[in-house]
Amino acid sequence: MSLRKISDLKPVFSGDNVIEWQSPGGTRYRYSRARGAVGPEMGPGTEAYDWHVLDKNDLTHAKRKVFELINLDEF
Repeated sequence: MSLRKISDLKPVFSGDNVIEWQSPGGTRYRYSRARGAVGPEMGPGTEAYDWHVLDKNDLTHAKRKVFELINLDEF
């Protein structure tokens, strides 16, 4: 099952500078405003991420990149 729309992404955690989403496959993806990057967690519970720097540091671009990464990595 792939994600069809960006609106299918629902945050599982939202803090001051961090937002996290979980893919249908269980991988967590984090957006760090301080880094201006998003990344999938490298292993369950590791708190280590494979960061991808965003062209523009905002939530819209972060959600687009996470959507793209989920569909590339899992489907």
